[in-house]
Amino acid sequence: MHLSIHYYVLSLSDDSCKLFEGFRDALIMIENGDFPSVPIHVRQELSQMKNPLNRFYHQVDQAFAKYYNQDSLKLVLMGEKENLSIFKKVSAFGSAIIGTVDGNFNTTPISDLGRIVWPVVRNALSGDREAALRELDNAVNSGKIAMGLDEVWYYANSQPGCRTLIVEDDYHVKGRLIKTDEAFMILEDVDVTHVFDDVVDAIIEKVLEMDGHVIFVNDGFLKNFQHIALFNCE
Repeated sequence: MHLSIHYYVLSLSDDSCKLFEGFRDALIMIENGDFPSVPIHVRQELSQMKNPLNRFYHQVDQAFAKYYNQDSLKLVLMGEKENLSIFKKVSAFGSAIIGTVDGNFNTTPISDLGRIVWPVVRNALSGDREAALRELDNAVNSGKIAMGLDEVWYYANSQPGCRTLIVEDDYHVKGRLIKTDEAFMILEDVDVTHVFDDVVDAIIEKVLEMDGHVIFVNDGFLKNFQHIALFNCE
């Protein structure tokens, strides 16, 4: 299982939890099944038990398993410190957790939750950011770098091995990439059944599938690189 800009977010509280699917800084609440809340009769049963939060979060973990087993994405936890600590102790999915956000988010709008969580995911994707930026300088000096969508997509698909992608955080290009006889073309018409409607996101996922790293930088940082570049991280 590789890191991805597609992930889960589990918001924890003492008596209810919410599960979201995240894609970059956008979250969608999963409302079917056992989420977003645990039934009242279950809470009443738990209140009569020893260590009720342990029991409660064990049930939450079992509910999460149904989704994780269908689509094994990485997980970010949100909640107060005690709840985060207890859940991590009882969870069977500790290896899936890539970060936590401390606080009470019960009344936080979903659009704000996405903006709060995305930096955690972005940092997990980046690995050693400072080392990668030094490698970028070396790649520029040696000429071993691909710049722009066409070049980056070509090398991401044709050259196996470890590599690093660096891209401006708000760089988006709506469409999809197709291979022609001599190159790749961007089509603006997007098939609604296609997972990605953003060419940049498709490239990011491709690099991550190859166990590479993705470094997000501020807008304008890569102006001379056509906003996106790919280079070897070895």
